[in-house]
Amino acid sequence: MRAALREHWGLPGELRPIEARAASRTWQAGGHVVKLARDELAHFTAGLLASDAVERAGVTTGGPVRTRGGQLCVPLALGRRPRVLAVLRRADGSPLSVHAVAPAVLGEFLGRLHRILRSCPAAGAWAPGDVLGHMARGVTAAQPPAVRQMITSAISDVSAYYSTMPPAQLLYGDGPGIFSANGADISAIIDWGGVRAGSTADDIGCWTAHGATDQITLPAYTAAFLEGYRRSNDRPADAAAVTLFQRLRIASRACHVTDPDALSDVEAWMRYAFAV
Repeated sequence: MRAALREHWGLPGELRPIEARAASRTWQAGGHVVKLARDELAHFTAGLLASDAVERAGVTTGGPVRTRGGQLCVPLALGRRPRVLAVLRRADGSPLSVHAVAPAVLGEFLGRLHRILRSCPAAGAWAPGDVLGHMARGVTAAQPPAVRQMITSAISDVSAYYSTMPPAQLLYGDGPGIFSANGADISAIIDWGGVRAGSTADDIGCWTAHGATDQITLPAYTAAFLEGYRRSNDRPADAAAVTLFQRLRIASRACHVTDPDALSDVEAWMRYAFAV
């Protein structure tokens, strides 16, 4: 990896570990961030292209630093699974919890991102079938029947929604990796490794499902979020579809999981969110 950094980016010197996840590792290299991800080249590139487009539109994303040859990233042959190496611009600030941001403000921010992402190509991004297929493969006989039903029902409802051919575009695809330079306001959004193509209700469902707390119910949080979203985006998502994706995001936490305590927590989250 160090040889690739020297060859493609001319980056010698020390790498300081930042974070190690199941699918990626990151290091700081001077004023840059080095990311090694376990991902397909086409999908990883789609995320880099999206982050670059959003950064050029005025939102800091920790976008890619191109190689000497103009590439966004380079594939590496490490182990049996594909690995991709990229150098990113370092985003100043520190991680900001969604609970520290008013739902309308967060909604307005996502609306702005979606407006920018409309013009981004979706080539390489995960399609709805990829996402739903991964979830379906996470249903096992080791899970209680109620859990299996929770996951399969969420998949079925979203699949039926997509059969109506709703408008689709490139999406951020994950919970918001937002940063703040002053501890209060959003100054950047990083982690573009989950880009997918689909309904904007997908991103909205994800962000609202994770944003609601004991102090505000999910319906109330969603209403405030959508109010802010409409201030910056003239194509609001169908509120009914948002509910489908909220259920999908919560159910996804149970996929590929068999630990009873973890599954119990997901079931409790679903019951609390939808009062069922």
